[in-house]
Amino acid sequence: MADFSFEENYHEMVYFPLTFSALISPLLSALATTTVVLISLIYKFYKRPLSFMVLAINTAHVLFCFSKLSVLVFQPRSSFHCSIIGIINVFGLESAALWGALFAHAFYITLKYQCIDKIPSIMKYYLIIAVLFPLINGIISALTNYFVYSPTAETCVHRIVYGKFDIFVNLYAIFPIWLACIGSIVWYKMAINKISDLHSAEAGGEMWVLMIYPGVMLVCWSPNLVAQTAIQFGATPSSTLTNSFLFLVNLQGFFDAVVYGKSVKEVVRDSISGYFGKKRSNTNETVMLDDMNHRGISSSEEYLLTSGEFVESINSSQ
Repeated sequence: MADFSFEENYHEMVYFPLTFSALISPLLSALATTTVVLISLIYKFYKRPLSFMVLAINTAHVLFCFSKLSVLVFQPRSSFHCSIIGIINVFGLESAALWGALFAHAFYITLKYQCIDKIPSIMKYYLIIAVLFPLINGIISALTNYFVYSPTAETCVHRIVYGKFDIFVNLYAIFPIWLACIGSIVWYKMAINKISDLHSAEAGGEMWVLMIYPGVMLVCWSPNLVAQTAIQFGATPSSTLTNSFLFLVNLQGFFDAVVYGKSVKEVVRDSISGYFGKKRSNTNETVMLDDMNHRGISSSEEYLLTSGEFVESINSSQ
């Protein structure tokens, strides 16, 4: 969300701070989620059940974090610049939150049907909710000057009258996040009603991912949502408290990447083991063929010999 710089008639919510210390949490999230995205693409994890959702949520985190980090390289000088990176920021923020909620829905669906095979058939609806809707909202945010350039802060801010209901903050940030959190809670509750069937479900090792992703979102966002909503009703939380909540929000991508890191590590390990196992197998096969050639035995003869031995062993066992 934002840091706070108070003015007499309004305060400026600094969405893109220029100090490195304020960008430590987005940097951690950016490094972690970028690693997950690259490994997912290299090993084509997105072809596996749920892995496409994991790739999508981490990609959203990458866009959100790098929109913040971009000001260290290209410092904003105009409101147009702020509008462009604002589109990316709003999209990444909303998309990551909504994907988190959809993991809770996928958890419920998996329990309901006792398998994970239903997820691909509803993926098109997930894409509309977690990709198309945030993209439209991001574009609209640019048209409504949600972000403007502040000569005082020398970066992009959103100006809001203190103690007054802010339509734009609610439209582009608070409402979508509240919706995602409420959806997660509702789908978790529905899943709990089905939990008695969990012993007969065969969802595989990815079940835990369905459970933890929404939980990370709730832990990271709930304090900040409460604080942001309270501010609009006249509350005056300390800047230390609001910045702590902001730090936690920006770490969501890092925590999400860590959650899936276990699966990534296991698959990478299996892939490396499989590669060297295949290489050893090919080496053994080459050695065997060289030995056959040295003995003057053709591959067809070897096949007949091994087949004969196999048949003989079956006959003797009978």
